[in-house]
Amino acid sequence: MKECVIWTVNIDSKKKRSEGRRIPLRFAVPNVKLSELVEACRELGISFRVEEKKYPRCWWEECGRVVIPKDRPKTKLMIEIAKKIREIRARADERKMKKRKH
Repeated sequence: MKECVIWTVNIDSKKKRSEGRRIPLRFAVPNVKLSELVEACRELGISFRVEEKKYPRCWWEECGRVVIPKDRPKTKLMIEIAKKIREIRARADERKMKKRKH
């Protein structure tokens, strides 16, 4: 089966298309971390392999990538992952709010 590589910058709303963002801004998420990418893949039930590498266009920044089996179009995969990251962040924010109230 073919594999596809998804970098953190591919779904980062802070990046321009020329800097590596591959999905529309309305789906992208700001400041994506590799740990969030990994957690989103886990929650979506996608098998993956983590690689801590530097994205060639911005080699000075910390980032990374996941390699996953390609069973659907890459853009759809990235949008699903970005939506899941938003969901994960929303849950984390809710937990923080609950802690502050107590």
